[in-house]
Amino acid sequence: MNFFRLNWAIRKIWLVATMLFVASLSFAQIYFEPLNLSEHDEMLFSLEIKNSYSVESPTVFKTKIQDGVAEYFPRALTCVPEQMTAFAGGEKLRIRNRYGTAFYDFASQSLKWIERASSFADSFSQPLPSVMSATGKWCCCLERTDLFKARLVITEIDTGKKIVLDDERTLSYLTVGVKWSPDGKNFVYEKNGALYFCDPENLFKGRSVQEQFRKICDGNINCANWNDDGNIVYISSDLIFQVGIKELVTFGLYSQFIPLGKIIGRLPQKFNGGDDKFWVSGDALDFFIVHRDESIFWYKKNLGEEGGAFVRQIFSSPFFERGMNVISFEAFWAKGDEVTLCARFAQSGNGEENSLVYSISADGKMTRRIFVENTNFNAVASPGKKFIAFASGENVCVFDIATWEIVAELEGENALSLAWRDDDRLCVGGEDCVREFSILNPSQKNLFPSSAYFAWWIGENQIALKNQNEDVFLFDEENFTWTDLTESEIFEAPPRLQNSSYRIFAGTTKNSFYENALYVRTLAGKITTKSLLAKNVLHSEPRQKVALIFDADEKADGLNAVLALCNEYNLKCTFFFNGEFIRRYPAETKRIAQTGHECAAIFFNNIDLLDKVVYNDKTFIAKGLARLEDEFFACTEKELSLYWHAPGGKADEKIREEGSAAGYTYVDLDSPNIIQIASSGSVSNSTLYEKFHLLINELVATGTEIVTISDLDF
Repeated sequence: MNFFRLNWAIRKIWLVATMLFVASLSFAQIYFEPLNLSEHDEMLFSLEIKNSYSVESPTVFKTKIQDGVAEYFPRALTCVPEQMTAFAGGEKLRIRNRYGTAFYDFASQSLKWIERASSFADSFSQPLPSVMSATGKWCCCLERTDLFKARLVITEIDTGKKIVLDDERTLSYLTVGVKWSPDGKNFVYEKNGALYFCDPENLFKGRSVQEQFRKICDGNINCANWNDDGNIVYISSDLIFQVGIKELVTFGLYSQFIPLGKIIGRLPQKFNGGDDKFWVSGDALDFFIVHRDESIFWYKKNLGEEGGAFVRQIFSSPFFERGMNVISFEAFWAKGDEVTLCARFAQSGNGEENSLVYSISADGKMTRRIFVENTNFNAVASPGKKFIAFASGENVCVFDIATWEIVAELEGENALSLAWRDDDRLCVGGEDCVREFSILNPSQKNLFPSSAYFAWWIGENQIALKNQNEDVFLFDEENFTWTDLTESEIFEAPPRLQNSSYRIFAGTTKNSFYENALYVRTLAGKITTKSLLAKNVLHSEPRQKVALIFDADEKADGLNAVLALCNEYNLKCTFFFNGEFIRRYPAETKRIAQTGHECAAIFFNNIDLLDKVVYNDKTFIAKGLARLEDEFFACTEKELSLYWHAPGGKADEKIREEGSAAGYTYVDLDSPNIIQIASSGSVSNSTLYEKFHLLINELVATGTEIVTISDLDF
């Protein structure tokens, strides 16, 4: 499939986006209810997003009514843990979701929002990636500046002060392009095809040297890693360098003329950060490389040899696991003589994502250790690499890396994120609540709710919330603290919709973004009925439909990434086949058909139908399409849908008419409702995964409904 004309696809999204009015946008709808009103005109309500692309956890919001409308934009109380990171030595959690960013403090049991979204309409986009320092003092993140552009920003957490490191970054939902040192005091970042070093302490005090003198090397973030001593190990072409912090500061002035650091080894082949990844051991003696998500290598530095001596190969192998299609790899050293390799796969046939873990020993043996079905995200290892945790369906499994035996199995909730506080305590961010589990001394504790379907007041400054799992929490508004009341006897007050000043209710709206809207009836003074938030009732046009189509005509490169993301977002797309693809890739053809995607026709072979020498028979089109139908049915036992486009989209009116006579509807690839991901050269699976991920997110964020060709009007 050897995708793609992605640049054209990106330009086309621009065209689609300009046709959409941002407030009107969505196939998915926001639903408000239940509601609750206090004597002090404060209002609680639950908000649920009904779509197939995001977590459908009801979030409780609070606002205050002033003159019949919201005095301030509603503030989320519950916190869905779409992303979760432990920092400050495991004493705090950072939680990010579509509504903003919050910090949880274990000592005070408080949850404080430090950043909030200002619109419900922002809620369809995933949070952009960010990475915090281990100290919790700084955070590097991407901030959107345009449809496909972002800037890289570092924020000082205590003051909120921001410094822009790169204002021309391609938007990404998968990587921020930053790696922090183990002590959280320094970091490396990529910018314009080069890597730079940064000391944030001096940067914020205005004492940092100019960026041009902090350059490490050409390359991207995949070319560099930190070892345990806080030295940077980077690969440039086939050479491996190591450079210390003092050397970066001292010799940075000369980085434009000579490579920084000392050469500690030479690889037998060139390293390409666009296609390859590497991991370095803590002592910088071992190097593990994954090439194009296809081959794996382990190299060791020969002791006593200096400079550009070739490293010694410990292990190499093409990677193949029958019935599995690789999405991504992660690796680490659990101990000095063994590499732990975690691979995420898309299952052939059903497209579900699974994980496999392998151990590779210094004697060159690779052992399959764990197979975990239906994983939501990558495995998470504890800080000391003692345990590794997986989310699988509604269970979380924890394995001892030394023995590969299960030491804990936590059941009952779909986990959205995991974060280790230390080598014992694991925080599980579920759809209903965030819990802390102790592995060594088996116990669990509910920290705060991820979602709630109902909330009511207990006194003036305390709010009780109940989630769908029947867990009950008490929120102290004055101290921002959460208390688990699940085992307590607590009176659930019925919802109140009226006080002496106002009556609240959920009514209809002309905005297709919402299923209903919130209204306030003023009962005292001038009697009026207003929308709580005026934007929620603005008229909007019907949602825009766009079909993503793929040409299965030459190679199957990138198919793993495409099907995995379609499964992740519950998307059905349209694949156009020619006979040569079916002949070369019967297993891949079956897999596409079995996963429920629409399958259509190109032609039996990849020829120019406008060439009169080739096409000289009135029945030529019908015969070619019929032969393709038969080949597809013989391979999949399924029928093609009766849509087609000519090879390369080259067709005149006569060709279209003859296709129509054969029972086929011709698909115009230039239609504004079609985004074609087409063949134009080889691309790595990981690169396609990132780009296609961006493509889907931007369509979803702009409210576009992704459909099949048969859902469009042709």
